[in-house]
Formats: sequence, structure tokens, C-alpha cells
Amino acid sequence: MSGKLMLEIATPEKLVFSGEVDYVTAPGGLGEFTVLPKHTPLLTTISPGILKFSTGGSVKEYAVGWGYAEVRPYKVLVLIEFAVTKDEIDTSQLTKELEEAQAKAYDSTLSEEERAAYQKQMERLKAKKKLIA
Repeated sequence: MSGKLMLEIATPEKLVFSGEVDYVTAPGGLGEFTVLPKHTPLLTTISPGILKFSTGGSVKEYAVGWGYAEVRPYKVLVLIEFAVTKDEIDTSQLTKELEEAQAKAYDSTLSEEERAAYQKQMERLKAKKKLIA
């Protein structure tokens, strides 16, 4: 396993992926980061965006939500709200949800907390949109 990482991606509902990969690139709280074998141990936040990794010469991509990543020299564990592939995204439904969230995120009749929740929802939806773009 010296040239590979063990990657596990889990959501509250299921184990999304478990297997050996060449590298992992994830959207961290301070920007995108890449993990290669022998990486220094690290615990970091994951922000909505695109998580990608290479396995067997092919690159796989997931739109992901908020979460955490634990990095060890030969293992990466990602615990996130959701992880979806391009094929799992309904484009028309995504467009509808994004328009609704955008309208409500700036609706002055809603409380600050409600607007903040819609802004976070917009970030999640934009991650999905970025994957299908």
C-alpha cells in the first residue's frame, strides 16, 4: 500500500466510497487541498464543493456538503452531509431549488437565522451545480 491511500467517504445515511486511491483533492475550509500517500496527519473541515480522487487511472468526482476530513499517512476519512455524483443530480430540480434558496436568502421579511440557513443551502446547491457544469 506504499503508493496508495485508503479513502473512506461517509454520509449520515451510508458509506459512499471505500477503497484505495492515488490521491484525494477536497474543498477545505481554507481552500482546496490535496492529499498524497505519506501526508502529515491532519484534521480539517470540508466546505461544499467538489471532492475528487484517482483510482486505477480514472478520476471520480463528488459534489459534497459540509463536513470533516481526518488525514493520516495512508488513510483519509471524510465525514460529510452528502456526496453525490453527476449522474445522481436532477438538473431541473437543482435549478428550481437554487432559485428558491437565492430568493429566500435575501428576503428581508425572514429572520437573520432563516436567511443564513438559506445561504448555507445555496452553497450546497452551488457545489452540485459546479459538478454538472
